[in-house]
Amino acid sequence: MDANDFKAFKIENLDTYTPSFGRKDLYRICLVYGKSTVHFRDKSMTISGTYLFFGNINTPYSWETESEQSGYSCLFTENFLKVAGYFDNTELLSIFNIEKVPVYEVIGDNEKANIKFIFERILEESNGQYPKRKDLVRNFISILIHEALKLNRNGDNPAAFTSKKASERISSKFLNLLNEQFPIEDKNCILPFKTVAEFARQLNVHPNYLNRLVKRETGKTILKIINERIVTESKILLLHTDWTITEIACTLGFEYTSYFDNVFKKTTGLSPKLFRKTN
Repeated sequence: MDANDFKAFKIENLDTYTPSFGRKDLYRICLVYGKSTVHFRDKSMTISGTYLFFGNINTPYSWETESEQSGYSCLFTENFLKVAGYFDNTELLSIFNIEKVPVYEVIGDNEKANIKFIFERILEESNGQYPKRKDLVRNFISILIHEALKLNRNGDNPAAFTSKKASERISSKFLNLLNEQFPIEDKNCILPFKTVAEFARQLNVHPNYLNRLVKRETGKTILKIINERIVTESKILLLHTDWTITEIACTLGFEYTSYFDNVFKKTTGLSPKLFRKTN
């Protein structure tokens, strides 16, 4: 296997080691036993026990050991997984999300044994002679990612949190992106981003993750915020232009005028037609 694309090794008797803080050239997945402090972007976290760590090439981090360490590590290029389409999978890619602290506590004995076994198989295959060993190793990496997703979803992962600062930052980016689309001055231009998925794609995060952060900061779902902002703009257009309601609905991204009517009435209690007439 090409050492420039992928490398796997055991971590043995590692003590008082602090790698340089900065962006890395390779993705990294580690299973670590021991006490450490992880410095990730603008915050630090001290961990003790058994952890999975996922490092990406875009986010500065360092790992400071505070006790003797052991475990496993594998490093790979983006192309190593990209050639097999792994980075087209949003769920798999989310584990390397730059807005999360990518540290997952492994608590259960079964989980520890399973993850250790996967790393052992990665080591075995990466040093073997099987012609398709790259594909096999990619599949094992995929399993590791799914193991971390399981830990996170089962609520067994107190370390895998998003900081308050990160949630504020992402929410601010979303609100800026939303508001930058207004005011609308040309009825032939359609609103660029209207759905949760479209905003998430622009911000390079999963829609569910984005919605969770925004709701945490604002108390509202993204859909509610989008609809409220669209209704605010539609009021301006209804009062200060001679555009038809169909034209307003179209430029605000509604495929059917009836959809626009429903959203407007749900927010204001009036239909667009009645709002224009009474004001």
